[in-house]
Amino acid sequence: MTLPARSERLLFPLALATMLWTLVVGGSGREPNLALVFFGSLPLLYAVLRSKPRGETAWTLKLALVLLALAALQLVPLPPSIWTALPGRDLAAQVLVASGQEPGWRPLALDPAAAAISLLAVVPALAMHAAVLRLDPRETKRLLAAVALFAIASAVVGIGQRLIGGGALYATEHAGAALGLFANRNHHADLLIAGILLTVAIPVGRAGKSARAIATAAIALLAFAVVATTSRAGIALAIPAIIAALVAIWRPRRRAAPLLGAVLVAGGIAMLLVPAFSDIFARFGLAADDQRLTMAADTLAATRAMWPWGSGYGSFVPVYMAHENLDMIDARFVVAAHNDYLQLALEGGLPGVLTALAGPLALALLAWQMLSRRAPMAAWAAWGVAAVLLAHSALDFPLRTPALAMLFGLCTAAAQMGIAQWRAARL
Repeated sequence: MTLPARSERLLFPLALATMLWTLVVGGSGREPNLALVFFGSLPLLYAVLRSKPRGETAWTLKLALVLLALAALQLVPLPPSIWTALPGRDLAAQVLVASGQEPGWRPLALDPAAAAISLLAVVPALAMHAAVLRLDPRETKRLLAAVALFAIASAVVGIGQRLIGGGALYATEHAGAALGLFANRNHHADLLIAGILLTVAIPVGRAGKSARAIATAAIALLAFAVVATTSRAGIALAIPAIIAALVAIWRPRRRAAPLLGAVLVAGGIAMLLVPAFSDIFARFGLAADDQRLTMAADTLAATRAMWPWGSGYGSFVPVYMAHENLDMIDARFVVAAHNDYLQLALEGGLPGVLTALAGPLALALLAWQMLSRRAPMAAWAAWGVAAVLLAHSALDFPLRTPALAMLFGLCTAAAQMGIAQWRAARL
C-alpha cells in the first residue's frame, strides 16, 4: 500500500530534516548521539517503508541489506558445545565458569548488546539511502546543496574555534582544533571536504562568473577550515577535492589548466607561509611516529586470535586491550583501530572482510556505470564524497560517526540514481 500523494510529498522534507538533524547531533559515535540519530530517523524510515520505490530496488540497497542481514547472524544464539569451541572464546568461557555461571546458549558476538547497537546504528543511513532513491533528482540536488551550505557554516564555526583555541562541543583530546559540531577533527575535515565537492550542487552553473566566483570563495573558506582542523589525512584528501570542484565550477579549457595549477600552487604556498599554520604542517613530519602502524599490528594479532568468525561488532575495545602491545599502553585506551577495514576483519571475521571489500568494489562499479552513462556533475560530486569517506576509512573511522554515515548513505544513493532521471531533470 502506497502513501497518498500528499503524504508522499513529505519524503523530501523528512529527508532534509533528518539530514540536518543528524549533522547537528551526529558528530560523535557515543551512544547518546547514536540514540538521537536513530530515533530522529524513524519518521523517515516509516515514510520509506510506506512509499513506492521508483522501479526495481537499487542493487546498492539490496547489497547493504544483505550485508546487514549477514552481520545480524552474530546475534543468533548458539549451543554451548559450539560457542565455547569458537576461536577466542576460551577465556570468556573461563570467566563465566569462575563467576559461577554456566556458558549456556550464547551468540557469536562476545558483547551482544554492543553488537545490537552497532547494527541499529546502520539503520538511519540505510533509511536515507532508500529515501533518496525515491526522490526526484531536483530534490536530491537540493539535499546535496544543503549539505554544502551546512559545511560552509561549520567551516566558520571551526575557524572560530581554532582562533580562540577552544569552544568544542564535546570533551575531546582534539580541543583547540577546528571541530565544528564534531568530536574528532578528522571527521570534521571529511564534512568540509564533502562541502568542497558538493559546491557544484549549489546552482551556479548558469548564473555567470560572479556566482562562480562566490562558489570559489566558498571553496577557499572550506579549504582554509580543513587546514584549521590540523587533520593530516583531511589536508591530503582536500587537495584532489579542491581541484575537482574548481574544474567542475569553471570548466576551463585545456590551455587554462596551467593557470589553474599555478593558482592552486600559489594558494598552497600562501597557506604554508601563514605563521598560525606552521605547527599544523609540522605534523606531517611526525608521520613516522604515528601509532596507527602499531595499532594495525595489534589489531591483526587480535584478528588472528578470533579468525574466522570475529569477536562481534562493538567488541573492539576489550578485545584489542587483550592483545595490545604492552610497550604502547598509557593512560589512554584505543577506542578504534583507526583503520575500519582492519576493524571489520576483527569484529566481523570473514563476513566482515567481505563487507570491507564490498564498499570499494561497489563504488568502483558505480563509477563504471556512471562513466558509461555520462552521469551529470552533481552525481559525480556525490560519488566523490563517498570515495573520500572510504579512502579515509583506511586511516580512521569516519563511517562510525552517525553524521558521516548518513552522508555516505545520501551520496551513494545520489550516485546510484537512474542517469535517465538526472538527464530528464536537466541536471
